[in-house]
Amino acid sequence: MPAGTLRLTPLVAFLAPFRGLARVFDPGLRGLVIGPLIINILVVIGLATAAGVGFEALLAAWLPGGWDWLAWLLWPLFALALLVAFGVSAVALAAIIASPFSGPLAYRTARGLGHEPRQPARSFLGEMGHATVTALRKAGYYGLLFIPVLLITVIPGLNLLAPIAWFTFGSWVLAVEFLEAPLANDGLAFAEVRKTVRAHRLETLSFGAGTTLLAMVPLVNLLLVPAAVIGATHLRVRLPRA
Repeated sequence: MPAGTLRLTPLVAFLAPFRGLARVFDPGLRGLVIGPLIINILVVIGLATAAGVGFEALLAAWLPGGWDWLAWLLWPLFALALLVAFGVSAVALAAIIASPFSGPLAYRTARGLGHEPRQPARSFLGEMGHATVTALRKAGYYGLLFIPVLLITVIPGLNLLAPIAWFTFGSWVLAVEFLEAPLANDGLAFAEVRKTVRAHRLETLSFGAGTTLLAMVPLVNLLLVPAAVIGATHLRVRLPRA
């Protein structure tokens, strides 16, 4: 059965990043994984460290003298928030920075799955140019999606739905971010990428949900950028080729 006609279900989409995680250290992909892996690790550790230092400074300024013991109670709450907020944002930022490496990784993964990308492989400079232009378009797209989430967060009553809104927003953003590379290798411009993911909303959200959950897991999120690119490519080969 051709790769493009393999059955795609929400469960398959949800499990795709887990499948990618299992293939991060495949010998055939290892050379292309190193770049995004290093960027992923540096960004996640850097943001987590900055957040920790900032939180300690906030506690020192906010807690009255003699109340330092309360910091031990607040740290677990902060750790939980860090897993959710910084896990997703760090992976998204790392994915954007690592974009020039994602295209070649998706390209080789697709060929290994028997899916020949329609677009010829770009040079590294070509990948840099594509990543820069696409990043600007993504920023505008994500910004528009962020507006209703922000409104839900600040409007009393509606803000009860804020956790769901943020999880959905994060899932969609991560899904689009990682699916863009394999779809671009098939010659799809970002407008066409948006059209494709909208045509497969449930599968896109399922893939994003799986990716978001992994982004919240310490240590695992250090490997998530290359894993999600590989997983997104597995998902792409199950989409019908236009």
